Formats: sequence, C-alpha cells, structure tokens
Amino acid sequence: MKRFLVIAITCVLTSGLLQAQPTTVSATMDSTILLVGEQTRLTFTVAQMRDRQVCAPVFSDTIVSGLEIVERLPLDTQLADDGLLLVSQSYVLTSFDSALYFIDAQPFVDGADTLYSNPLSLKVVSIPVDTAQHAIADIKPVYAPPFDWPLFWLIVLITLGVAALAVIGFFVYRYVKRHAAPSAEVAEPQDLRPAHEIALERLDVIKAEKLWQQNRAKEYHTQLTDVVRDYIARRFGICAVEQTSAEILAGIQPELSGQKTVYADLKTLLTTSDLVKFAKYKPLVSEDEKSLALAYQFVEATKEVAPDADTQTVAESSNESK
Repeated sequence: MKRFLVIAITCVLTSGLLQAQPTTVSATMDSTILLVGEQTRLTFTVAQMRDRQVCAPVFSDTIVSGLEIVERLPLDTQLADDGLLLVSQSYVLTSFDSALYFIDAQPFVDGADTLYSNPLSLKVVSIPVDTAQHAIADIKPVYAPPFDWPLFWLIVLITLGVAALAVIGFFVYRYVKRHAAPSAEVAEPQDLRPAHEIALERLDVIKAEKLWQQNRAKEYHTQLTDVVRDYIARRFGICAVEQTSAEILAGIQPELSGQKTVYADLKTLLTTSDLVKFAKYKPLVSEDEKSLALAYQFVEATKEVAPDADTQTVAESSNESK
C-alpha cells in the first residue's frame, strides 16, 4: 500500500513538472566564418508545449543590414523525447561585403511573455588575390553562340519568296497594262448657258428649300454666296470662288463703277454672310429674305444682255447697203 502511494505521488509531481516546463528559444548557425558570396544556414528552434502558440519574428529580405536572406526554408516540427514540441525555422544567408555581422537576440512572443534567442555573430572575409602571381581573369571563357542554320535558311527562303512575288507582280502589271483596252476619259459636261441663267436657276432652288426657316442659317448663307461667287467668276472672269469677300469687292469695283447701288447691295450681302458663317451671327428672318432678294437683284442688274433681234437686223441691212 505504501509503495502504491509513493508511485502515485511521484507520477503527480512528474506531471506537474512537465506542465510547468517553460518555452525556450535557441539560435544556431552552421558556420560563423564565410567567404564573400558563400552561404550559411541560420536556425531558430522553439521548444514549447503542444498547446502553446509562439509568434516568431518576421524578416523581409535581410536579417541585419548587409546580411541577405537567400531562402526561407519550410517550417520543421518535431516531437522531443520529453514531450515538448520542437519548432524550427531556418534561413539561408549570404553576404557580398566583408565585415563582422552581429545578430541581436530576436524576440519570440509566448502569450503574455516575450522570449529572446541567443545572439550570434558572423564574420565574412574576402578572397585574397595575389595580383603579382595571378592575373585577374573571367571565371569562364567567353563562348560564341552556335550559328542557327535553320533560322538562316528560313530567312533566305522568305526573302527569295518575297522577291519572286514582286517580280511576278511587276510582269503581270505590265502585261495587263499593255493589253488592256484604252479607256475613254469622260469629260465633265460644261454648262454653256449664260451665267445669269445658271445663277437664277440655282437661286430658285435655294428659295424653294427655305433653309432659313429650318434653323439652318449658316448652310443657307453659304449656298447663297456660293451662287453669287460662281456667277461673278462666269460673268466677269474674276476668281471669286477662291477669294475672300474683301478681295471680291476690290476686284469687281471697277466693273460696277457706274452702279454704286448694286455694289453696295453686294457688299451688304457678303458682309451678312460672313457674320453668319464666321461670327455665329443669328440674322432675323427678314434679313435672310433680304439677302436672297439682294442676290436676285445683283444677278438681274449685272447680267449680260443679248442684242435685240430687230436692232441686229437693221444693223445688218445698213452694212449691206454700204
């Protein structure tokens, strides 16, 4: 009975000691001396109870300045003989600057407690080079890339194919051009009627459309002045189609030297049209109708009048008697 009680008490005390075991953190490194560019492994090991949640520090791309992280290895978890859980996190480190690096104790959070790993140091040394004995050279010689024969022949074939198509197309074009029937050029028929007849006919069309009553004043005045410009070009031989209003007035003034009223009406017509087309002027309906009337009046006042038939006959008889 006493023996049983001793065993029971021992088991209880052992269980209490296991439950009271604290979490520990250790840091180890495979090598503490490296050549520039070599790599070593840094490992943090946490010994903890299974029901504990320990938060490890998070590193970005360096452990300390100058000591770079090459790779973050997968987390390793093992069960120790004493029932503790061993959680290991390893990092592959390297450095390209010769120096002595000191890794401070890193914090690990265990609930309300913060544990720290042991500090470490790493010495990185450069490779000694005896320039007197050995000249600096590349690690490997420079190799020329192999010539790509398939790509070369593909380019040659494509070039020859394009050239052949161009030659064939040239000869086909020459053959078609030589044997094609000559096409007769259709000349645009010219209106040989008197200038005033053409102008009055176009003014009648504008009058019938009544664009000024459809809020299309700009289009209306553009058509109206186009008719007048074309009439001036046909009647007086002035290039009025390509000229400004000022140039038209200056060119036609000698032709209308004895018709000041006609000249003034033409100036009013062209000025109103310019205001509508370029100054966004909105004329009244009465002004639109007046512009059409001025166009009619200008054509009627300046049209070329054919000689009267009776007068022509008298003139011919007089010539014959002489």
